[in-house]
Amino acid sequence: MNLESKVEERLWQMIQGSYENRNYTGAILDTIYFLSDLVREKSGLSSDGISLIGQAFGGKSPKLKINKLQSDSDKNIQSGIAQILRGLYQAIRNPRSHEKYKDSKPDADCIILFVDYLIRIIDQSKTPFTKHEFFERVLEDNFVPKKRYADLLVNEIPKKQRLDIFIELYNLKEQGDGEKLKIFFESLIEKLNKDELQEVYNTISEELKTTDNDKTIRLILQIFPPNFIQNYQELSRLRLENKLIESIRNGRCGSDSNQCISGALGTWAGNRCEYFLFKDELINVLLNNLSSSDEQKQNYVFNYFFSTLKKLINPPSAQIVHIINNGLKSGNKKFHNALIFTNKAWMKPFKEAYDNFHEAEQVYNNDDIPF
Repeated sequence: MNLESKVEERLWQMIQGSYENRNYTGAILDTIYFLSDLVREKSGLSSDGISLIGQAFGGKSPKLKINKLQSDSDKNIQSGIAQILRGLYQAIRNPRSHEKYKDSKPDADCIILFVDYLIRIIDQSKTPFTKHEFFERVLEDNFVPKKRYADLLVNEIPKKQRLDIFIELYNLKEQGDGEKLKIFFESLIEKLNKDELQEVYNTISEELKTTDNDKTIRLILQIFPPNFIQNYQELSRLRLENKLIESIRNGRCGSDSNQCISGALGTWAGNRCEYFLFKDELINVLLNNLSSSDEQKQNYVFNYFFSTLKKLINPPSAQIVHIINNGLKSGNKKFHNALIFTNKAWMKPFKEAYDNFHEAEQVYNNDDIPF
């Protein structure tokens, strides 16, 4: 009999070496190892032997369903297959793993063919977890934006599929709501191990190396924690920082409405600034905008980055002391307001100008007078 033509190609590749070397006991064990790996892959379990079979096929809601489990006959078949698989480990694998066996070719052929039959059944089994349905539940409008809801969803993902789910959902991110995805990915990231997290950082880094889509960059910044930037590949990290700094350089806010006129992407730098490699360049850009004669550039810094500046330049440098004291002495109320909740240590170089502050009178052009 030509066994190669009778069994699954994947199974033959697993056992070919042992079988062709007439190590028939080894071929039988390789066959059962293949079956175990298949059950683990489909179920997401990590156990082995009888325990693996019980967890995968047992209980009222098994992880792997041979059929719809609606009729008594369906349930009997499910139970019967589970018992056969348990017997396979007890009667076939375990003795050969612990004792000396020398199986004949006919015995090996019979056992391998029977296990191949079981493998085909397992291949067709259904698991309650399906990627497509899961993705729809994460991306749907009815996703509940609460951590508990996200935790429950993440708990449904088989352990071995967590990284795959992360990467595939990451690639679908623009179909979802940024705030909801942030909550979901936060829960999923908590379940990933160190190696899986490195794959996450690499996946994000690869996109940041090339994308010029502000929406994509904004989503990445919105979804993932600020400290993630420290783990991106250096090339990607520097490119991202440069794009944010250039956006900040051109940032402007309206004088009255405080609406962002330009530099919207830069506003997402926020609490990531403390992790920047280009921190000195960032500080220079912020101070240049703050000291600018363009009121809209100053407004941009006051609205989005003044508290950040206080963290980045602590204690205050001579340059920022000069800029802020000049602003206070000129009667610019926005400098005065920005210092209201400043701690005493940082406030010390500005205290005299702050205490003696007098707001400058507003000067109107004739075109500004509404009558």
